[in-house]
Amino acid sequence: MVLAVIGIMAFIAVPFLLTYTSGATIDYGARELRSGLNRAKLMAVTTRQPVCVQPTAGGYQFFQNTTCTGTPWSGTGTDANGVFRLSNNMTATLAAGANPVFNQFGVAVQTGTLRVTGPTGGAMTVSVEASGRVRIP
Repeated sequence: MVLAVIGIMAFIAVPFLLTYTSGATIDYGARELRSGLNRAKLMAVTTRQPVCVQPTAGGYQFFQNTTCTGTPWSGTGTDANGVFRLSNNMTATLAAGANPVFNQFGVAVQTGTLRVTGPTGGAMTVSVEASGRVRIP
């Protein structure tokens, strides 16, 4: 009897656990990207230069200009190509608007919405508002 109850509980819990871990992974990826966008904003303020954020395959890059052209910024947290990699095989793409650009005051002179997609296909968006606020709707 006890084993039957444990079996039924496991039968109910396993699908829930699988769904939860997938959603939690995507949520983590969106929060990781939000943190990166806030880092770009802080970098723009501390260097007093505009910073453009461009999504790439498997991550995102910073450019110290308003057009996301030229050589990407490379430093702590980037690979040899200047890419900040998202964990858990996440991808970041531009969902709406343009590549976000922050000015020396931390204000977004160009707003945009980025989409984080997980390996199972689930996705969340991260938006940059004109005030410079970065949020997950």
